[in-house]
Amino acid sequence: MADKRRTSVYVDYHILDLIARTGVKDEALLREWNAVRSIWDRYRHEAVSLVTSVDEMELDFVIQMNRGGLCVTDTFQITDNIDTFERWEGADHEDTDHWRAIVDLYDQLEVISGHDDLVGEHSHPHYCEQVARVLKEEPPGDTGRSAAFDDETAILRDCAAALHDVYDLRLWADLKHIQYGLNWKVLESVLPKYSHSATLNGEDAALNKNLLGLLNRLVNIGKKSCPRLPMQDRHIDFVLDIVRKKYCQEDIDRSISRIAHCLRTGIDCYLTTDGGLAEKFTGNKQNLQLALGTSIHLEVLRPTELEERLKTA
Repeated sequence: MADKRRTSVYVDYHILDLIARTGVKDEALLREWNAVRSIWDRYRHEAVSLVTSVDEMELDFVIQMNRGGLCVTDTFQITDNIDTFERWEGADHEDTDHWRAIVDLYDQLEVISGHDDLVGEHSHPHYCEQVARVLKEEPPGDTGRSAAFDDETAILRDCAAALHDVYDLRLWADLKHIQYGLNWKVLESVLPKYSHSATLNGEDAALNKNLLGLLNRLVNIGKKSCPRLPMQDRHIDFVLDIVRKKYCQEDIDRSISRIAHCLRTGIDCYLTTDGGLAEKFTGNKQNLQLALGTSIHLEVLRPTELEERLKTA
């Protein structure tokens, strides 16, 4: 008698982030945490198949870890990047331990596609376009910016204009190393101007870590495109535009890319903790089938929903 086919479940960075946590205080998220850890245990016992895309996941590593101040320069050696970051005195060791746990979990997943596939709309534009139509609330082309977005841009612009205060010619010509200390020194000097505390702890920690991550990228691109400091205003805007487009992608855009990937590769379930995303996909599934001209068996489920189904299967 043939073995029953295991349900294939797509796992993204946010799910690994949840599994890797040692505990959860939020009651609603606690239920999802318990469920996803049970699903992981089922995977270890080969009762379910947990899969991911190398390219999609590695882009998530770059974006998500950048929000913690870490500049992932080589996705083949993420742990080496973490080690380098950790040697900086300002690094948060709780963050680095958590990132290592996420990488360890990622290494245990099954891979449905590797580096031969491109990511997102460049790989499957038709799927991405149609999924975006049913999942995104704003119309295509809406570029409305929040006050926080403009505030962060202004801070980064001031940092870029002040880089010549800390970088000499030798350090600016060094394309190999990330100067976390120098970049933080610049950011630290600019933050008070915008009524933010110049610290990597406390209520401004998440904001400042994210700004440091973006500034690291700005410096890297600036070094390659501007051989001498200071950078001119027009060049600063040019570099900022690149940084924003590459490293400030919205979570919904990343979800659209992953769901399109699942549709293209025949995955059974896309796992998410975003209940609104799951409801919207389910509610618009028929419209998506009509737009794609094919039946869709993919389901977008929360861990609690998937675990309940696996219990009764």
